[in-house]
Amino acid sequence: MSRLKLITFDLDNTLWPVDEVIRRAERQCRDWISERYPDAAAAMTVARVRDIREQLLREKPGYLHNLTALRRDALAAGFRSAGYCAEESGRLAAQAFDVFHEARNEVVFFPGALEVLETLADSYVLGALTNGNADLKRIGIGDLFAFQHSSESVGRRKPERDMFDAALRSARVRANEAVHVGDHPLEDVDAARRHGFNAVWANLLDQKWPLDLPDHPHHIHNLHELSDLVALLDA
Repeated sequence: MSRLKLITFDLDNTLWPVDEVIRRAERQCRDWISERYPDAAAAMTVARVRDIREQLLREKPGYLHNLTALRRDALAAGFRSAGYCAEESGRLAAQAFDVFHEARNEVVFFPGALEVLETLADSYVLGALTNGNADLKRIGIGDLFAFQHSSESVGRRKPERDMFDAALRSARVRANEAVHVGDHPLEDVDAARRHGFNAVWANLLDQKWPLDLPDHPHHIHNLHELSDLVALLDA
């Protein structure tokens, strides 16, 4: 009798490396603005937009739970600083964000990611839990997942328990029937364990495990290893 029923995955740096994806998406967003609104682009330097985002976070820390709103509102503030009215700034910011978000969902999977997802989806319910704003449907793997919860949809980021509880409700399972796979030692692995899940550290980028966290025995260095490890956890 199978003990595990649900496998949840973090997305960025777990199923694909994200840093270059974000850099490329930001570059395409800046290029879009420069081609159409060069006066705004001159005012919206990389440093200026970064300062705006940091200011917005100081004024409203809740933005940390909604990176889409943070990025879109920072763009709108940038357009306003270039002299555009509030209504026009909001409209242009939404268009610029769409350019960013389309590119943000053009990912290159880690080796083995698609194969292991397809294999595991035959035996387990799969869910996604992310603090980011990747869109599995746009990426093209939404059909492999029963649900996707994010800090935006739930209103709280990992390592808080809200997203993990949402996963259990969606799958109608208990925490000890679930395993979470993620790259972040605190937000994914330690959090999952504290909230009753089994956990697998997907250390695909050769990180160091933090000394201030309890040692974690279940880890992989490539996704091809995951099916065998899940089978051991399910034994």
